[in-house]
Amino acid sequence: MVEITIEPMTRIEGHLAVKLDMRDGRVADAYAMGTLWRGLERVVIGRDPRDAPIILSRICGVCHGVHRQTSVLAIEHACMGEGYHPPDNAVRIRNIIEGIQETWDHAAHLTVLAGPDYAVYGLAGKRCPGLRQPPWAPPASGKPASTSAPCLEIDVDRYYQLLHSAILPTQKLAHEAMAILGGKVPHHMTALPGGVTVVPTPADVALAYAKMRDVNTTIHAVYDYVWNDFVPHLKEEHPDVLEALLNIGIGVRNFLAYGVCPDPDRGYAKFLEGGALFNYPANTTPEPVDLEEIEECVKYSWYTDVSGGKVSREPPPEPYYGKPGAYSWAKAPRYKGKPCEVGPLARMLINRKYTPLSPHGASVLDRTLARLEELKLYADAVLDWILNLGAHLKEPVYDEAFKIKDGEGFGTWEPPRGALLHYIKISGGKTAAYQCVVPTTWNISPRGPMGERGPIEEALIGTPVPYNAEAGYYDVISPVRIVRSFDPCLACSIHLMTPDGRLQKASVTPTPP
Repeated sequence: MVEITIEPMTRIEGHLAVKLDMRDGRVADAYAMGTLWRGLERVVIGRDPRDAPIILSRICGVCHGVHRQTSVLAIEHACMGEGYHPPDNAVRIRNIIEGIQETWDHAAHLTVLAGPDYAVYGLAGKRCPGLRQPPWAPPASGKPASTSAPCLEIDVDRYYQLLHSAILPTQKLAHEAMAILGGKVPHHMTALPGGVTVVPTPADVALAYAKMRDVNTTIHAVYDYVWNDFVPHLKEEHPDVLEALLNIGIGVRNFLAYGVCPDPDRGYAKFLEGGALFNYPANTTPEPVDLEEIEECVKYSWYTDVSGGKVSREPPPEPYYGKPGAYSWAKAPRYKGKPCEVGPLARMLINRKYTPLSPHGASVLDRTLARLEELKLYADAVLDWILNLGAHLKEPVYDEAFKIKDGEGFGTWEPPRGALLHYIKISGGKTAAYQCVVPTTWNISPRGPMGERGPIEEALIGTPVPYNAEAGYYDVISPVRIVRSFDPCLACSIHLMTPDGRLQKASVTPTPP
């Protein structure tokens, strides 16, 4: 059996390595290895609970506002009870900040992180007969192709032109809009227990709307191109490629979401509802989520055995590097004992807003297209939310009656990468216990107590990985596409063993000429 190790998978809230055991040219087994201990829960113990949103925001610098938001929700639940809501305008502003976060983050993933694996869906690919290029795309490539699908071969010159003409300006606009309501980006500072600290003016609303309107125009242009040109092109000209993309990366087919963005104008119904969906597509009916059914397992994690358990009862994580049988700093979250995928595909399926192209109900391509669908949803919704805020500018943004009290509470939210949970226990006015169960931990989960694989591990099983004898290494693009489709972001290089045992390195990201 040949072993391939992809390390590191960078640009996630931690560092990820993936080990593949190969048999007959396919992945026979897989191990997702979190290689960085987070441990920030230990930092907030004994401090004022209001320190937690500031400190824990730094868990992630990519989806940089979501831990602050979720920590705030946990504190509000602990102090004021489950049904508490801050003033409506505070909720509206929090939702707008989240909507902008989702918009730019999904756009960055689709174009910068996973996008190059598909030559940004042909927008940065080599010349491919039959694939129409929109007028705003970079000039057509004149470089020779080496495969039967030139549209998926990246032309680095075209990619850099696309990066500077469309991708980076769009991200800049989104960050500027977020800073208007968040104070700064990254790690906005205006959300706090009891509301927000920003009192927007009509000029603020107008400027945020103008910037996000321009973002929306770009998002719609890419969305229309992918669905009207790129996907039909694959169906007509490259059906073998399409079939391959729809038959790999299937995963556990259990999905989990908590719901996000309560709407004060609709009785706090959520923009996207939560639920647990097991054995999809045989079962298409989600069930309500019971947070007490979530458990973190540590049998294969570098923590002491007492570090796991139910979220509200497990102690702060105690590291045990070198623990026999363990291979990851990530714990193994389970819902009712089952591994669950979280993220855009989970949310879109639970809310019935995406129909998979794969007969399996999930695939590497479906995971990418579901993210594109959610991107458009948020890009449209944010404009409505900003206008609605403009109609309520005289309303309060902070609850003067909010007080820190002893208690315990959960905060749940849906960042771009999936279901996020924070738990806090407050005693004597200080944080006595804190736990975070973050989205990537669900997806990169190691094996659970019964030996069942985590979502990424299971999604890799059966993936073809052909050996390129002339080049002297394995073609790992399919496993890399699968891992990146979950958005733990992309790797800088591949480390692998050749059949004769030599350690080699093969770049899987574009490099400047």
